[in-house]
Amino acid sequence: MIPLWKVRRESLRIRQIILAWVGNFYEPRLKRQHDLWREKQPEPRNLSVTLAGKVAIFLIYQPKGIVPSIFTTLKWLVANGYAPFVIANAPVSNIDRDKISALAWRLFERPNFGYDFGGYRDGVLLLKTWGIEPERLLIINDSVWMPTRAGSTLLTRLEAVEADVVGGITHSDTRQRNGKVRRGHLESYLYLLNLRAFKSLAFLGFWINYPASNNRLNAVYLGERRFPDVMKNGGLLVEGLFSKDRFLEKLSEQENYILRLTLKYASYIEPELAAEGRKLLKDYSTSDNWHNLALAHIRRTVDRRRFNAVFAYPSDAVFGMDFIKKSAGSTGDGGASLHSRMRKKLLSAVIADELPPLLPEVQAEIASLEAKNA
Repeated sequence: MIPLWKVRRESLRIRQIILAWVGNFYEPRLKRQHDLWREKQPEPRNLSVTLAGKVAIFLIYQPKGIVPSIFTTLKWLVANGYAPFVIANAPVSNIDRDKISALAWRLFERPNFGYDFGGYRDGVLLLKTWGIEPERLLIINDSVWMPTRAGSTLLTRLEAVEADVVGGITHSDTRQRNGKVRRGHLESYLYLLNLRAFKSLAFLGFWINYPASNNRLNAVYLGERRFPDVMKNGGLLVEGLFSKDRFLEKLSEQENYILRLTLKYASYIEPELAAEGRKLLKDYSTSDNWHNLALAHIRRTVDRRRFNAVFAYPSDAVFGMDFIKKSAGSTGDGGASLHSRMRKKLLSAVIADELPPLLPEVQAEIASLEAKNA
């Protein structure tokens, strides 16, 4: 018998494919209508933060009111020299608007057309319309908590990478079990561009031609998956700060006790991998043999699932990732999602004092989310 959760997942996937195909017939008209609407909007007034050489397009979707961590992110951006340009995909209350005004350069409220990439597109095209060419353009959204702790060096590390477009996590091409090749990409909640990239025809052309869509499948495959390829094909150097290969290389240099904590706070989907992890923990030793067995297990696991979702402890403690996904992510067995399991493991490591405390607002929001997921 096929498990019910697999039937539901496949039914949802087929539905999304059908809706994406149908959308090709009417969404170009919606895009034209939206562009006409955007072009008629008055230029937003300047808020409290002065425009400088660095601009951050910060896409938020907070229909129930803006949560405290959003303001933490704004403060972090300003402290690092970025003028936040907030794009809101849902109406902002007067109280929240006043709070944003104290921490941003400009605010643009828009209908939620095209998900995050639709909002990114409006932000980029508005900067072009206003004749603003930032030396650095950061594009982020609120699908992650970022930063997770005070004193974050994430932005300075991104700026130090010698590339035109820098992302957080980059994925290489991978061959699937069905023989198909899944194209690599940069995860879309974090892009940093230099002036060369911003002024390039590849970058402008991508956003002008981007087929904004309210279908999530289109948003992923025509946005997140396609964006890095278009940038590379336009002659730009694209890099990611974190990757599976760098993760494995860094872990191979760690002492056995770090690998033990890696397994202790692992979030597994596959029962056989979970059993392997438990056995390795039971047989823990300081020997080279155990070290090699643990690394081989970790390698097999990240070949199946994303390294930062399965192994929260080293992603934080060793890699200094400093952002945490809010999304549900893949389920795989009909139970709690992988990212939900990851967040619970991360919190348990913090509570056990095996990871430093998170920012209070971040920790409270994670705890609240996972209480709802319980």
